[in-house]
Amino acid sequence: MPTRSKRAVLEEARAFLDAARQARVAGDHRLGVDQATRALALAEAAGQQGLKAAALSVLALNEFRLSDSETAIKHCQQALPLLKRARDAAERTQVLCTLVLAHNDMGLYSDALVYATQAIESAKLANDPSLMSWALNRAGLTYEELGDPSRGEPLMLQALEIAREINGGEEMFSALNNLCSNLLHVAKSQAAELQRATLLRALQYGTEALVLADASGNGHRQAVCLGNLANAHTGLGSYEDALGCIERQDALARGNGYRGMLLTAVTNRAELERHRGDLTAAITLYSKALDQAHDTDDHAMLFEMHQGLYQSYKQLGDLANALKHHEAMLPLEREEMKQRADRQARLLLNRIEMENAQAAAERARLDAQVQRLRAAQLESENQLLATKALELGKHAMEDQLTGLANRRRVDHELPAQLAVARERHAALSLAAVDLDHFKQVNDRFGHAVGDDVLKAIARLLTENTRSTDLLARMGGEEFIVLFVGTPLPVAADICERLRQAVQAYDWGGVATGLRVTISVGLCDAMEGTDVRQLLERADASLYAAKRAGRNRVEVAA
Repeated sequence: MPTRSKRAVLEEARAFLDAARQARVAGDHRLGVDQATRALALAEAAGQQGLKAAALSVLALNEFRLSDSETAIKHCQQALPLLKRARDAAERTQVLCTLVLAHNDMGLYSDALVYATQAIESAKLANDPSLMSWALNRAGLTYEELGDPSRGEPLMLQALEIAREINGGEEMFSALNNLCSNLLHVAKSQAAELQRATLLRALQYGTEALVLADASGNGHRQAVCLGNLANAHTGLGSYEDALGCIERQDALARGNGYRGMLLTAVTNRAELERHRGDLTAAITLYSKALDQAHDTDDHAMLFEMHQGLYQSYKQLGDLANALKHHEAMLPLEREEMKQRADRQARLLLNRIEMENAQAAAERARLDAQVQRLRAAQLESENQLLATKALELGKHAMEDQLTGLANRRRVDHELPAQLAVARERHAALSLAAVDLDHFKQVNDRFGHAVGDDVLKAIARLLTENTRSTDLLARMGGEEFIVLFVGTPLPVAADICERLRQAVQAYDWGGVATGLRVTISVGLCDAMEGTDVRQLLERADASLYAAKRAGRNRVEVAA
């Protein structure tokens, strides 16, 4: 069999990639995964990095739509290092948007918010209104998942406005459908006099979204949209309209094999019956859904079924059965938290493995470079490299008490991170953290307790930041946190959560009567800022926090 030319291989890979994209739009995500996998194999064989990144991007989105978020994240993480050039901003934005969706699906909302912020910045670089609409939409969706739908709605409205300007059907559908879902969440916490107006707005957005879904012929979009409309009609008391939506949702789910959507249709019907007072029918439907949900091992869905049965039995006055289902909710919630922690651990291991593979590849590249230098008889330069490597190995980069980085590590890494941020036009924020009245802790409780306090602060810093951020003890009770790729507002939120975590920590367990708080000064790397100025601005904000009474976060203007 004759060997095909590289051009023929690339043409076939692009054909598979186009087919994968078309399958995604049509909602045939299994076909999308198959076609994208074929495109990926051919791109790798041809050594075409740009095509490989595009195939990974489409593959990940199709995997996410098939509820395989963990694999989608892995493929997105493989794609990102291939998309560093300015001209890759569009594809990079798409990958970041998929990472937002996948992390939200896995309950990793803080990571999702970071990726959403990066997606918005990348969309700006791409100067692509469609991508900006998607990025804003995903950011709004993340705030909804975080339980703050009021912050999500303005972002979704911006996404919808852009989508209307460009007449983007997919973009409009997604923004409208997410606005409908967002408002349904808002309505749950509203008083009755406000709730109806919110539900009517949700109904308006959902109805317009369904028109677009019907026009696209995408069964998954139609089913999701009908579920939202059913909930809106139920809340408004339009029970016949709600029933019509549920029956159509059920038919679409059965016809397309959407198992999760089938359960959603049953629970929507149960909620409808509960609202119109037929509690026996509601209990029957919830029980049916609960039996089916046990086969999925979806703890969030099982929790929802037990919650519906608890509410129905309580409303019926059957307190014994209500209590039984209420008690069943707690272990499910705990198991969901455990599974979330397990998913985080697996993602971390995947990331470490990928970074190790990249480091190995880099070492191989450097080894080859050394060999070329040796062959070219550049022994003196090779010796210089070896001497520098030896010097680096001799320098301790870790604070012995806390296990965090030390000042030497900061002096080595901060200039490099600042340079990378400038080159990529990426966000970079720096926090100076200082323990309030730490001398009094040492004087009153002793230096051993003071050391325990410093180690506890280090743990709290680690638990409330990402592995990509740089944490360092600068000396004494002074720490810094370098937030890589994190805009100032997001970093401010993290610092405030950290301050609260320190204040709420069980310091009495360290020493009776002990109380510890921190002051934080925060700034970002503005255009033209050098390392010294960055540190000085963070210190200035820290001193402002001290002057303002301590136990607070001050952000540089």
